[in-house]
Amino acid sequence: MLVYLCGWLVTTVAATVTATHFSDRGMSRPRLLSVGSLAVLADALWPVLVIGVVELLAIVAVAKGVRMGRTLRSDQAQTERDEERICT
Repeated sequence: MLVYLCGWLVTTVAATVTATHFSDRGMSRPRLLSVGSLAVLADALWPVLVIGVVELLAIVAVAKGVRMGRTLRSDQAQTERDEERICT
């Protein structure tokens, strides 16, 4: 229960700061209702948001691994071609 409440608090602060940061610059200050409603929605769904962030990080890590694997294979193939040219 304590973990859930701590997550709720962190999500409230993060959602409020994010909504304020990305609000329309033309307004003198963001509408309290829109910032508040975003914070409440994020608070209610914070476990889902955490799972989404973890999934996003996993996708980024896999994409980097795939990209690095392609680079290593490409370098290895280039080295083999260079060795064949030297031998002939």
